[in-house]
Amino acid sequence: MPAPTKTQLKYLSFIRAYTEGFGQPPSMQEIAEALKVSSPSVNGMLKTLEKNGLIEREAGAARSIEILVDRALIPAWKKKLKSNIQFWAPADASQAQLDQIMESIVSHRKAERISAKREKEVAAKIKAGESPTVYQFKISLNNFKPSIWRRIETLDVTLAELHELIQTAMGWTNSHLHMFRVADQEYADNRMVDEDLGAIDYSGVRVSDLVRQHGPKLKILYEYDFGDGWEHTIVLEKTTPLTGSAGDYPRCLKGVHACPPEDVGGVWGFSDYLDAITDPSHPSHDEMLEWSGPYDFDRFDVQETTAMMQSGLPYGM
Repeated sequence: MPAPTKTQLKYLSFIRAYTEGFGQPPSMQEIAEALKVSSPSVNGMLKTLEKNGLIEREAGAARSIEILVDRALIPAWKKKLKSNIQFWAPADASQAQLDQIMESIVSHRKAERISAKREKEVAAKIKAGESPTVYQFKISLNNFKPSIWRRIETLDVTLAELHELIQTAMGWTNSHLHMFRVADQEYADNRMVDEDLGAIDYSGVRVSDLVRQHGPKLKILYEYDFGDGWEHTIVLEKTTPLTGSAGDYPRCLKGVHACPPEDVGGVWGFSDYLDAITDPSHPSHDEMLEWSGPYDFDRFDVQETTAMMQSGLPYGM
C-alpha cells in the first residue's frame, strides 16, 4: 500500500470526520462541496484511493466508503462539517428538538455501520474455516472503593478497538492519551510509540494474539489520562464460540456505579468531589455542582452502555 499523498490525506480526513460525525460516509457531492472541487475530480480521486488500497467501496452502493488506513495516520479535519442528510420533523419543532432527532439518526446509522462491518468480518472468518470467538472481559477501575466495573463481551478485536470499548463501556469521553500494558510490554497509539521506550503500535495487535501469547487467563493494565492516572485492570474471564449474530456484539452484561467526571483529579480528586457533590452543606458543593452538573454515582444502565459501545468511540484523542 503506497503512502497517501497530501491531497489524498485531505480527502481521507474529511471522509473520516464526516463518517464519525454523521454515522455514515459522505456522498460525492458533499465531498466536492467540502473540498471545493468538481464531482468528476472526486470520482477520480475515489477510484485512485480504492486502487491504492486506501479505501474500499461496495459496488453499486451509495455512501459505502470504508477507510482502510490507520485512523492515527489521518490528520484531523478542522473545518465545519455540513451534511445533506434529510429527515422529517414537526413544522413547529424547536432547534433543540431538531438537534435531538439528528443525534438519534446519527447514532442509529453509526450502530448500523459498525454492525455491518462486524458481520462482514465474521463472514470472512467463517469462509476461511475459522470459528469466531466471543471474549468476556471484566474491566475494573483500580484504587477506588466502592468499586466501579463493567463486564463486557466482544468478538476478536485489536487493542485499538478494545480501547474504544473500554471508553464507551466505562463512560469516558476519549479526551486524553492512553496505553496498555501486558506483562512487561507496553502497547500504544502510534503517536506515542517510541522505540527507546519499547512501546508497540497497538493497531495490529489483536486480543487473540495476546491470548495465544499469555494464555486464557489474560490480564491487561489500561491507563487513561496520564495526568489523572486512571488505571484499569482488564481480566479475560472466559471465551465461548459465537453462536448468535455478530451484530449482537460488543455488548455490556453488567456493571456498577457511574464513571467519574473527566479531569476531576484522579482517584483522590474524585473522592473529594463525591464528598462535596453528595452533601449540600459541603462548602464546595455549589462549586462542584456548577462545574459538573448533577451527578449520580449509583446510576448505571446496561442497555444504554451497550448502545454506546455499538455506536462507536466519542471523538477525542
